[in-house]
Amino acid sequence: MAQHDEITNSVLKSCIDGISSKHFTTLKVVSLLEKNHPDVIEIVKSNSERNWRAVIGKAIKRFSVETNLIVQKSTVDESPARWEKK
Repeated sequence: MAQHDEITNSVLKSCIDGISSKHFTTLKVVSLLEKNHPDVIEIVKSNSERNWRAVIGKAIKRFSVETNLIVQKSTVDESPARWEKK
């Protein structure tokens, strides 16, 4: 099991649906996860104390590929990544 599997697509969808604008960054999703799903954040932080935000970024990328609901608008080396709802 990958570290980012703790962050399910349904959890990410609930956070992304809570964003009113069409464009957002990974940090916006991190903020909403911290606010709405602190239990998930606690698990992710315990597994990856230094790079837990990157783990969330990988989960968002997985969500994008699996659901096709969002698309990455930034280059792969840009951090934080910029996303757009479809």
